[in-house]
Amino acid sequence: MSRTLIRNAKRIVVKIGTRVLTENDNTLAQDVLSSIVKQVSNLIDGKRRFIIVSSGAIALGLNRMGLQARPSEINLLQAAAAMGQSRLMHFYELEFSKSKHETAQILLTYEDIQSRRRYLNIRNTIFSLWSYGAVPIVNENDTVSYEEIRFGDNDLLSAHLAVMIDADLLLILTSTDGVYDKNPSERGAAIIREIPKIDTDVKRLAKGKTSLFSSGGMESKLDAAEIATRSGVAVVIANGKIVNLRELLDGGEVGTYCVPNKERIKGKKKWIAMGSRIEGKIVIDRGGERAIVKEKKSLLPAGIKEVQGRFGIGSNVSILNEENVEIARGLVNFTSDELGAIKGLHTKKIPEVLGADTFFEEAVHRDNMVILA
Repeated sequence: MSRTLIRNAKRIVVKIGTRVLTENDNTLAQDVLSSIVKQVSNLIDGKRRFIIVSSGAIALGLNRMGLQARPSEINLLQAAAAMGQSRLMHFYELEFSKSKHETAQILLTYEDIQSRRRYLNIRNTIFSLWSYGAVPIVNENDTVSYEEIRFGDNDLLSAHLAVMIDADLLLILTSTDGVYDKNPSERGAAIIREIPKIDTDVKRLAKGKTSLFSSGGMESKLDAAEIATRSGVAVVIANGKIVNLRELLDGGEVGTYCVPNKERIKGKKKWIAMGSRIEGKIVIDRGGERAIVKEKKSLLPAGIKEVQGRFGIGSNVSILNEENVEIARGLVNFTSDELGAIKGLHTKKIPEVLGADTFFEEAVHRDNMVILA
């Protein structure tokens, strides 16, 4: 498939991994950072805009603290993040000062993305920064967030950002040339130049982490690519140490290209699909699946077979079919207890069972639902 979408990309998120930006002793790979910043600066024009999601703060902080190995203590990791983040931004400021472009630091947690109000504020801030010609430099706020240090990584954060700002391209720069058909250390391993769809078979190619100092491995990059491509954002996974951004953006065969869905999720629905926390699950029967997927209707209680988890009205839930495959997400009009009581029932039975004079007919209204199948 042609990489036309990449050639036409105007909004671009560049995620740079820890092992791209640092050496084995956790010092900054300054030549690499300088090269990437210079390339980004030269590619910015009246239409093309960039966001850089940069890892590396904890590694740089560990170097400043004189620690040779990544500690397990949260307080030490948070201290390293604090010391490393200032050093990281110093170098970005230094390199971008050689061009006409300003930079701006944005530190985020997943809670920021899961809050609808904060989500919109972040989006508006980024657009304002672009209007002033600035390049936002984004990182997780590891200094204060316990959960992100233990479980998070910037691959997923970059994917959520790409969806949030309606990016055309998410470029994930790592320390390998792309996704391989088997372990790159094995003889005969070859790069997969194009992935039409990210599924379980593709993910099996990328188990495990590649570095003691980075948060994620290729598996997390494919998870990020799945989030982005589901929402219509093209993804390229490439080697950040040697990347030629102009060649890549000209459609050259660089790295692994993950093909996006043809239909882009827009507006509030993209937050429902990818930004909001999933608080429960609903299993529906084949009639309910047909209604919401084929007939594009709302989900009625009659189509529900099972309710999993505890949630309130307005919560975002995952909608599964009888094969336990997620086919949609949406905001519910009932609590989990109420849905448990009325599942499988005709709408006319709702007031009798719930003892309510007024009620919603739909368990999840079409306007508050995103089909993922």
